[in-house]
Amino acid sequence: MNKPADVFDRDAEWTDLTDFARLPLPGLRIAVVYGRRRQGKSYLLRRLTGAVGGLYHLATEQAEPVSLRRFGDSLAGWAGLSAGAFGFGGWEQALRTAVEVMAAPSRSRVSPSMPALLVLDEFPYLAQESPGLPSIVQSLYDSLGPGTGASTASFRLLLCGSAISVMADLLSGTRALRGRAALELRARPFGYRDAREYWRIQDPAVAFAHNAILGGTPGYRELVLDPQVPEDPAQLGGWLTRNVLRPSMPLFDEARRVVHEDPRIRDTAAYSSVLAAVAAGESSPTKIGGLLGRPATSLTHQLATLASAGFIDRRHDLLLDRRPVITVADPMVRFHQLVIEPYLADLEAGRARQVWAEAEHTVESRIFGPHFEALAAEWVARYAPGEAGLAVGPVGQTVIACREHKVSHEIDVLALGRGSRPRSPGTPIAFVGEAKHRDRRPGLAELHRLRHLRDLLTAAGHDAADATLGLFSATEFTDELTVEATASRGKILLATMDDLYRRPS
Repeated sequence: MNKPADVFDRDAEWTDLTDFARLPLPGLRIAVVYGRRRQGKSYLLRRLTGAVGGLYHLATEQAEPVSLRRFGDSLAGWAGLSAGAFGFGGWEQALRTAVEVMAAPSRSRVSPSMPALLVLDEFPYLAQESPGLPSIVQSLYDSLGPGTGASTASFRLLLCGSAISVMADLLSGTRALRGRAALELRARPFGYRDAREYWRIQDPAVAFAHNAILGGTPGYRELVLDPQVPEDPAQLGGWLTRNVLRPSMPLFDEARRVVHEDPRIRDTAAYSSVLAAVAAGESSPTKIGGLLGRPATSLTHQLATLASAGFIDRRHDLLLDRRPVITVADPMVRFHQLVIEPYLADLEAGRARQVWAEAEHTVESRIFGPHFEALAAEWVARYAPGEAGLAVGPVGQTVIACREHKVSHEIDVLALGRGSRPRSPGTPIAFVGEAKHRDRRPGLAELHRLRHLRDLLTAAGHDAADATLGLFSATEFTDELTVEATASRGKILLATMDDLYRRPS
């Protein structure tokens, strides 16, 4: 089943969804799809239901009787009946009726052998008003699913939602739908290369800066006045002041709305304070608590909620068994906390250009720097095996102690060998890299530092003697470093911004 021409990227997601929808097996099968708002989930699912002749129903925040009436009208419209043809007293009756009506061979829109597909989008709205709905779906599955002996024709039920913590929890622990989903798919933002293509940006430097601030969320392109991003890096600030840093623009308050729409985040001030601390660089519960004047133990619930909702990441050290490093997962949330919130009064007074000029150092150090490291790590994990011939396994970061300098050195990009397990004794290390977003060109001094780090790793018992060394730069490299890298026969890798964004011909 070919992907519709108007669906950008999402090849893997389309394949997973069509495989699920067309699975020629009898009985009921369930899929769960979730992801942050504006990732294109609904767009994709509408195209899916259109392709297989299914029913797409978008739930709204309304009382259960209203939701049932709306669903009945959707089912009636799909079946070619008049509105009000179905009256449901509860969701069990509604879903069983949907199975009976949609799975009837005479109702097939494509082929009698094609399973009927029902999509319930924004499922958390329904479950909030009807807390027993997941258990009703479980009961339906247990009576009509595989292994039940039921003679029901093929029926596919897809539950979708934007509240990540709620949707992921449907299949966790002892929840009603645990072990009953044939597909669990999370719609994520576009990768940095796809985001550049989606926004039609030619200059890699502009694409990087744009991605560092807005990320890869496709729906943001529909929220700006000018979707054509300027190709001159010097003009990007002006584009941001017009499209993001104006209180009247949707993206101005997008990050706050996205965070607070999660039903588990109720104390908005407390959660915003935690996000602000993490965005400022505090990376552990102790440091975050110290900045907020609270004990670290009091933040356990808030950090767990933010992590389950996808707003913070907990990055585990690849080599050491220590507490994970906490970072902000969403670039737009990070930008909001570092630029919009601190200068809110000035921005509301219309001084966006002045704010952008004053925040330039913060953007460079707190946004561009960490984002460049993240892109370098993503390149090593996703593209380096095919484009640079690196055989790498898990990719991440670590810290190595140095007695000579009496400090601990952070390694920006570390890759273990293929098939290696993190935090294992004698771990083989395939790649040691450093990524710095700055104007100065890296030279032999940076290479000597990498060699020193490799020696420290070897001395600590890791198999790093043959690891490739890599430097990532937003500009170019010194001539001396380029000559040495060329003579290394592939053991020294140099990558510029152009290399990170260059697609193979």
